[in-house]
Amino acid sequence: MESDKQHFRHISLFYYRKGKNAVQARKELTDVNGEGVLTVRQCQNWFAKFRSGNFDVEDAPRSGRPVEADKDAIKASVDANRRITREIGLRLNLSNSTVYDHLKGLRLSSKLHVWVPHVLTEKNLCRRIDICDSLLKRHENDPFLKRITTGDNKWVVYNNVKRKRSWSKKDEPAQTISKADIHQKKLSV
Repeated sequence: MESDKQHFRHISLFYYRKGKNAVQARKELTDVNGEGVLTVRQCQNWFAKFRSGNFDVEDAPRSGRPVEADKDAIKASVDANRRITREIGLRLNLSNSTVYDHLKGLRLSSKLHVWVPHVLTEKNLCRRIDICDSLLKRHENDPFLKRITTGDNKWVVYNNVKRKRSWSKKDEPAQTISKADIHQKKLSV
């Protein structure tokens, strides 16, 4: 693509030196190469550069060009800790948007961790199933659930740590993080 642009600029320079104007040069180019190769405005801009004495047909370097980043270093940083983005930018001297674009290019997406109440061991899981099963059997014989009344008190957990974002592959589920001691600090409202 870039070599095509340079090629058309060389041809424009040729037509400029032959004494043609920008519209005539563009018409010659589109007759041979098709309609979408160069606009009249682009051709006029190049002819203005040629008139000012600048015959360089290559693009000048610009500050807004994409930054080259080491994708392997970014991937290694994410593999080491999936929750960092700003730290990668600081460590590799890149902007956050550049890091974000490269992470997207690695087919990673930002996901919130999924909270689970706490980590269940095999023993705790079996105990929960047994208790639920016994309560259901008890309710069949004596429907005690209809007799339960609630009071005025409402328990509110006020020590909820916010979930964090991490980078995962698009087809992977979000990571699960256990919420330690969820019922440790409560208030009676």
